[in-house]
Amino acid sequence: MPAERSALRQNRHTFDSNTNGLLYLQLETELKQAILDGKYGVGERIPTEQELCQSFGMSRITVRRAVQDLVEEGLLSKVQGRGTFVAVPKHVLGSSESLGRGFGGTGPGDHGTHRAILEKSIEHANKELAGILGISVGDDVFYIRRLIVEEEYPMAIDNLFVAAALFPDLLALLLDDVSFYRLIDEHYQYEFGNESLTLDASTARGDEGQLLQCPTGSPLFILRKSMARADGRILHYSKSIIRADRVSYHFDVNRDGRIVNRGKDFALTVDDEERQSFKR
Repeated sequence: MPAERSALRQNRHTFDSNTNGLLYLQLETELKQAILDGKYGVGERIPTEQELCQSFGMSRITVRRAVQDLVEEGLLSKVQGRGTFVAVPKHVLGSSESLGRGFGGTGPGDHGTHRAILEKSIEHANKELAGILGISVGDDVFYIRRLIVEEEYPMAIDNLFVAAALFPDLLALLLDDVSFYRLIDEHYQYEFGNESLTLDASTARGDEGQLLQCPTGSPLFILRKSMARADGRILHYSKSIIRADRVSYHFDVNRDGRIVNRGKDFALTVDDEERQSFKR
């Protein structure tokens, strides 16, 4: 231990004054600062445990604990057989800072988000989709599939279903990097109502891994959402397939057990019939 302290002093590293002499916390602070300073960029491999031991004169146990803490914080990620890398920052949805309207929001969380249209089509509503959208079986439905990219990293595949009668010319208007919710607000001038959200877990399969640039079997969130306008008419149904390593969901719960974010109530419901109908 004295040798480790001596090595740290010789390297003239600046440490958090709140570490109370715990060397693994000091190393965490040093690595965090190196990431903030750009010494290690996003996706770049940091030195190995052995290299960190040699650089800082610390034991393997000390280095391992510091690195593991940063992995658990989401700043670093370990890839078996390759090393430890600076993790892609997570997009926190539902927090007071970033709460907008999902990936197409018009709020502050929309900065740095890019959308690429993968598919557009006109379909006929089956019984389940007609029930969700509040339309008749066989009515025209616009289907739009988009890839959502956050800071150059694929984050989600968004599958959007809307009643064609409510959104004339949508297929022509909704282009790459055009916000669907901004179109609702500014072009169609519908007033937003309540949202209904269902959050499930899954793993990447098929073309999902290729589009999201993650291995098959990687953890995913499946977010199903329906949005109503102020008069209760359903505006859209969407199913978003989201990389779980790219997104965190944040919820504030009040004393009555209601989920309240930024003064807005959310009802997270699970509809077994809907989940079976739209299962991949």
